[in-house]
Amino acid sequence: MTSAKPYRELTPAAVIGGVLVGALLNMGIVYAGLQIGFTIVGSTVAAVIGFGILRGLLGKGSILEVNIFQTVASSVNTVNAGIIFTVPVLFLLGFQDQIDYTALLLAAVAGSLLGVVMIIPLRKQIIEYERLRFPEGVAVATILKSPGAGMEKAKLLVTGVVISGGVAVCTHLGILGENFNLGQTLGLPSAITFIFATSMLSLGAGYLAGRGGLVVLYGTILNYWILIPIAVALGWVPLKYAGSKLSSFVHDNFLVAEGVTELPAGLAYASDFIGEFSHFTSRHVGIGMILGGAIAGILLALPALKSALSSLRSGGNTGRREEVPISVLNGGLILGMIMLFFATKLAGGDHLSWGKTFAVTLAGGAWLWLAGLVVAQTTGRTDWSPLSGLALIAIAIMMGIMGTDPVYVVPAVTVGASICVATSMCADMMADLKTGYLVGSRPYKQQLAQIMTCWIGPAIALGTVIVLWTAYGFGPDQAQVLHDRAVEAGGQTLIDFEEAGGTATKLPEGVPELGAPQAGALKSAIQIVQDGNVPIGKYAGGAILGVVVSFLVSPGLGVMVGLSMYLPFEYMIVFGIGGILNILISRRKGVRWAEDKGVPLAAGLIVGDALVGVTFAIIEVASSMSA
Repeated sequence: MTSAKPYRELTPAAVIGGVLVGALLNMGIVYAGLQIGFTIVGSTVAAVIGFGILRGLLGKGSILEVNIFQTVASSVNTVNAGIIFTVPVLFLLGFQDQIDYTALLLAAVAGSLLGVVMIIPLRKQIIEYERLRFPEGVAVATILKSPGAGMEKAKLLVTGVVISGGVAVCTHLGILGENFNLGQTLGLPSAITFIFATSMLSLGAGYLAGRGGLVVLYGTILNYWILIPIAVALGWVPLKYAGSKLSSFVHDNFLVAEGVTELPAGLAYASDFIGEFSHFTSRHVGIGMILGGAIAGILLALPALKSALSSLRSGGNTGRREEVPISVLNGGLILGMIMLFFATKLAGGDHLSWGKTFAVTLAGGAWLWLAGLVVAQTTGRTDWSPLSGLALIAIAIMMGIMGTDPVYVVPAVTVGASICVATSMCADMMADLKTGYLVGSRPYKQQLAQIMTCWIGPAIALGTVIVLWTAYGFGPDQAQVLHDRAVEAGGQTLIDFEEAGGTATKLPEGVPELGAPQAGALKSAIQIVQDGNVPIGKYAGGAILGVVVSFLVSPGLGVMVGLSMYLPFEYMIVFGIGGILNILISRRKGVRWAEDKGVPLAAGLIVGDALVGVTFAIIEVASSMSA
């Protein structure tokens, strides 16, 4: 009697196909991230492509094999967030000639490996004990199960994809605006923000988060509809915005035109103040609350964490190992820390002593673990994370240890890039494991697949950034950069530049605008650190609030409220509406109906938006490279 063939899961086709698709997504999303300031999740796209390749072209892919395909693809792709939020700042600050690219690549690979091996021990705690939702993971699982879950669910998924994709295409083509300012339409005071993003992805993610995601809405309302209007009404704003006689404070702290003695009164400046308040106050307080809430969550979950860690030392009651052996994780941890240590030393050169290099490596490893846990938790609850903010803090910590002299900027950003890559990998690893949990995959095989391939993505993302800088430049002063290059080259190069309409303030025709907004913000943050103006009090105050709220109310509340103060109103309000829809439909039609009908449709909203975003990004890259 012949034994049955093993069920297809971790196969060469899944791994190789996932690597190739992940590489393509990586390049496209790096380009998109430099344009819009945030990255597009590629797991849903990879799942759809995986179905097409494994089950369509090859005709033999199982659900679990497609799951490995998308796990590998997202592993190769997801590191781009860590790269584009950090590395471009070195070019903006003029340090491109001081970059040690070997060190930078070594640090990024170290971060990718450390992010995977550090988060794996927390799988049981986050997925099985806390049962965090991971909207993206649920969407991917819905895609994988749709053919076998019934034709009706598959139709709902496709309907969501069509609706979301159509809206996204119209937005990209300019037919629909990216935002709708309902407050302006209703004539509300400018101190009250009431703007909705045209984002079906946010709506779908909010629906999947359900009641738990409403905390984000509460925090958004608290920040934008209560705190800011009160501050404006009571005059608790800088005189630059409030409207009154100018004082010495204004003259000393703000740029004032010659001869001006009074600023216009009223709320005309409220919209400017909202941006300043968000960037310089609520953003920092929100990050502090996220950190405080995460620390409180760790303390409250210590017994469960101990149980989860102990499961790694055995194969479980059935004798079948569910997790990668702890010896493999320890080996990866040691290897990653050694790589980070030498990357730091290479980046710092003679300016960085061996002792200081060791201190930076230990501090980076500790922050990496905490930041990875924070990002995994926030992604699990909302699909959003404070990745760039945590990278900012990481670089500030590194410069605090090394020093604030310009010679320490390159090694600080190198370590910061490693930490940012690691935290993005933590979120991706946990979302993929959530998908595997829902479709019945063995965590062991997903973990093994991600460990095997996590080193590939950093080189692709880093190489794409270098190519784009060389070809087009990027950043807020991109036109100036290209103009300076043309002037330096002179001759026909300058003539061609000017004939294409290029000036010091305008890009020549055919050159894509790559504003690199996150890198621009990080540049300002580094300059603040160098000036000694780090808002430690705001971070500390937020952390205390996060700890208190988490202990007195709910372990996850501090993280969620902090996240809502950190992220833009226009996306969070749409996310909250999605959660409200889930509640209303559950009450009207029943929880089962809301799950069976609503989840596939909401998953389709996420998939359609992501598909269109990635497609447009890849088209832009292809057309730019051929220009």
